[in-house]
Amino acid sequence: MLTKEIMGLFALGVLWLNGALVLAVAWKQLRAIGALRKMFAASKARGELVEGEVAEADAGVFARRHVAQTGRAVTTRGPSRILFTDGPQSFEVHGGALDTGDGRVTVDAAPIAASEVWTDDARSREAAGCSSDGEFDAAWTDASRFKGHTREVEVEVRRGDRVWVHGKRRDDALGPWDDRPLLVSMVDPIAWCAGRARLLVFFLVGGALSLALVTAIALVPPPFGTLSTVGGGLCLAWFLAIQPLGTAVRDAVRTPARQPVGVEWQRSRAVPSRAT
Repeated sequence: MLTKEIMGLFALGVLWLNGALVLAVAWKQLRAIGALRKMFAASKARGELVEGEVAEADAGVFARRHVAQTGRAVTTRGPSRILFTDGPQSFEVHGGALDTGDGRVTVDAAPIAASEVWTDDARSREAAGCSSDGEFDAAWTDASRFKGHTREVEVEVRRGDRVWVHGKRRDDALGPWDDRPLLVSMVDPIAWCAGRARLLVFFLVGGALSLALVTAIALVPPPFGTLSTVGGGLCLAWFLAIQPLGTAVRDAVRTPARQPVGVEWQRSRAVPSRAT
């Protein structure tokens, strides 16, 4: 017969297994971020990661991130809205020149397959936002239908922007490698890696220590006494919290190229008619 003690130990085993899986994913991400930071630091020392202001760009556009989106009408809990979710995306580096502290550096154009663009949140919101009620109304009809409203968002890196370019050095020019894309970033890649690594370390240490603490409380004798029961409740709370927290951390450490642009449009007044 299964006693309460055996069932309690089984529950603790499930708790630790679940926690170990979540923390193992975070550890794997930390190692990947560490390797990425090491690569960027080595490239900077070789002059293959440069920071500068975009001085020359074709038609004023240095690079683009293309994101396909589908918008769907939302009419519950508040004013009428259109919620956009991301679909396939691609990147283009049109090339140009940067003014750096060491002089001007030419950046070669790269095909879509050999390009990657990291944009910041402000530029993404600017590109994906709704400019007027007229634009909202034009999208609302399709958004109210089954297929939704489809569009392509273009997030641009422009002349005058401060950027970091990571590419293969050829004299005073940077271009794509044979096996890696040419990266144009609106955020410092090394600083970004450092910040995400700190987040992962905090999550790993905090998760492991809190798991050990709630387990220790649950094992305080006598079994199923007042303190042990409180510990069991804390174990349940930890079990319910660690999965969504792990998912949130996983999403937060995605590179800017993989961060969703998805946005919500809201009309300033009620929509007069809705297509079905």
